[in-house]
Amino acid sequence: MIRATNRLAGSLYREVCATTATGCSAVQLLHSKSQLLRTGFAHPYVRENPQCTSRTMQTRPNSTISTNVHDADESKDGFLKRFVKKMGWIDNSSTRLRVSSCLLYESVVDHINYAEFFNYFNMPDTFNTWFLITELHVWMLLVRSMAEGAEKGAAGRFMRNCIVETMWNDVTTRAKQLTMDNPSVVRPQIQQLSEQFQAALISYDEGISYDDKALAAALWRRFLGGRCDDYEKLEHLVGYVRRQVSMLDQLSRYDFAIKPTIKWAPLVEAKQPT
Repeated sequence: MIRATNRLAGSLYREVCATTATGCSAVQLLHSKSQLLRTGFAHPYVRENPQCTSRTMQTRPNSTISTNVHDADESKDGFLKRFVKKMGWIDNSSTRLRVSSCLLYESVVDHINYAEFFNYFNMPDTFNTWFLITELHVWMLLVRSMAEGAEKGAAGRFMRNCIVETMWNDVTTRAKQLTMDNPSVVRPQIQQLSEQFQAALISYDEGISYDDKALAAALWRRFLGGRCDDYEKLEHLVGYVRRQVSMLDQLSRYDFAIKPTIKWAPLVEAKQPT
């Protein structure tokens, strides 16, 4: 692919040099070349009409001023940058996907109202309960990520791994800050959380694949620790998960994987005044 790009760049450069000698602007040539890439056939004036017509105003020999604002803006960017934009490669780069994965994880830890969960489910404000809430929302992101491609080397699988990696980096940092007096306990604690996390993913996946009863059982065992006697709250949690998964599923690839715009709904919707 790199060799093909280099050959195409060399071909364009030679055509630019040849056409400039006849008074044709390089911007017009590149514009016609982009038409060739999009339509699959040559633009008529590229080879058959060597004399450029319209769209430029001659001011002095070997100098033209474009009357098209779009062409003027494009001339400021390099050829390779414009070519990459048109081909869409930048959207699939590992760097772009890694940055998006970090932003997706930050949307959880920065925008989820943890205190709302603590109060609604009578959960203690501890590191473990913080992890349970984070784990649930990260799992939702992983479900959506796999929709972008679950096979090896696909963008979705890569994003899933990046999100999990970002989560563990954050969890490890927080655990070290909480156990500064005894850092030796961090490693076994992270190992235990990792095993619980893997089991939770399997349980949640099975629950979301079946009906609300299966999802409620998974949430009751893992998220609530089997200690919730108020089944209305459990039902509310099931509905909350379903709404969030549906919201993520409706996002386009651009809004999720390229420039994430996640708007998590609150656990308890504010009542509208009547």
